Amino acid sequence: MTRFLLSLDRAVDTVFAAITDGKRGETFVPKVPAAKITDVARALMGEKDLPMVFTGIRPGEKVHEIMVSEEECFRTVERGDYYVILPVLPELREETEITPALTGEYSSKDDNISIEELKTLLGGASKEIARFLTTGN
Repeated sequence: MTRFLLSLDRAVDTVFAAITDGKRGETFVPKVPAAKITDVARALMGEKDLPMVFTGIRPGEKVHEIMVSEEECFRTVERGDYYVILPVLPELREETEITPALTGEYSSKDDNISIEELKTLLGGASKEIARFLTTGN
């Protein structure tokens, strides 16, 4: 199971980018790291050798998240730190020539970050997580 890792600050930045730079009908998708949930658990456990219990997926839960679908990838362009999904209706698009930024879906199953990268990311997320990572409490 994998998930995208989106901080509250990054989510707010995405909303502001869409408001200030977006055009009608566009959807802004932040480029964010993804990780395996088991790696997140290992990063938080540190050096402790704790057992992991796998309970399976819950009804309706997905194994991987998809931020840009297979159908949307051909009308998705890059703008800095974001993928922008252009409107389906061509008359709403200001861009006439589109060079797709993606060749397939943008999914959390691809390009997962390592446990060491997770520790760095989580350690910088907040003082609480950083304290937890160093003390194990």
